[in-house]
Parts: sequence; structure tokens; C-alpha cells
Amino acid sequence: MNLRAVSIIPFIVMLFFSTACASPSEADSHPSPASEGLVITVETSEKAVTPTSVVQKEPSASLAPVFSVTTVAGENIRLEDLLGSVPIYLLFIPSSTDELDISQMRDVQVKINEFENLGAEVVVIVSDLPNRVIDMRDEFGLDFSLIADPLNIVANDWRVFDLDNNGQPNPASFIFNAHGSLIARLVAAEPSDRPSVDEVLSIIEESLSTGAA
Repeated sequence: MNLRAVSIIPFIVMLFFSTACASPSEADSHPSPASEGLVITVETSEKAVTPTSVVQKEPSASLAPVFSVTTVAGENIRLEDLLGSVPIYLLFIPSSTDELDISQMRDVQVKINEFENLGAEVVVIVSDLPNRVIDMRDEFGLDFSLIADPLNIVANDWRVFDLDNNGQPNPASFIFNAHGSLIARLVAAEPSDRPSVDEVLSIIEESLSTGAA
């Protein structure tokens, strides 16, 4: 799947960055990802824009649901601190044991040096218990930030939880440039609807080379 090619696709589902950024009536006006199939949207604005169309001179953490959590390695991560400083690849996966989830994590690990060379931060939210996420990390030698979200608190804040009424988050990818702007997102309606790591790297690299990041 070529994420860069989807810029011509109209917005199907809008990500609600916070309750201050959208009213309930606005939320109801957008169909769910499950009803529309694969949902891909790409934003190419240089700066994040509020619903009032005011361009922010500086990236604002309020434009995305920020979190301050501890990774399974004991490192505290504040998304607010990362946004606007480095490109970010934020992933949500439903479990630490599903074959597709493990395959995606291994693919990211294979390319982790390329993310580092671009100065990009990889953060993965796993809807599973901490000990299971640690087991996955150790078994596959994962060397990036892993956050256990067994109660789906973060997934719910990012509106990727229970979209199919199955009590699980949908696999989802969010890419932010170094200015804190969301430049690509994919919320999968089917478990296999995930971007390749090469596609993600290409989006980050292009944003850096064009000065959009």
C-alpha cells in the first residue's frame, strides 16, 4: 500500500485530537473506520491547524491527545516533549502475541537504524499487560519504546479503540513531522491493513527533504 498516494483521497475519518477540538455533533458526522473499510488520510499542511483554521506559529501539544507514560523499560515518555522536536512514528497494536502484530514489530526493528538516521522516534502502544510486552520485546530484541496499555486508556484517547465493537483497538499508525504536524495516519479496518515500514520511512524522509518537517 502506498500511503503517499492517498493524498488525493478525501478525508473519510477525522482524528479527534482532544475534546476541545471537536464537538459531539462534529464527531457524529464522520463514519467509523469499520464501516468504511481501510481508512487512510494524509495531511500535508506545514503547521498543525485548529478547527478554527488558525495556523499555529508553534506546534501545540493540545492538537493531539498527549500522554506521559512509562515504557516497559522504565523510561518516562512525554509525547508533549517529543512533538515539535523530532519526527514521530506512533503505532497502536492490539496485542503482543498476534502474528500480524509481531510481524509488524519485527519489521520495524529491522529498519530501526534507518529511523535513527532520520532522527525519528518510534513509539508503540501495545494493548496488553506489561509482562507480556516485555516478553515480546525480549524474544524479538525490540529496541524502541514500547508502552503497555492493558486498559486501552491511550488507545481510547486516540479514538482507535473498539471501532469494531470487539473490545480491541484497531491497528493504527500516526506519523508526525518534526514540527509536530500530523502528516499521515492509517486506522485499519482489517488486521492486515498496515503500511509497510519502507512506506513510513519514505514519508518521513520526504517531509525532511522538502522542509515540511
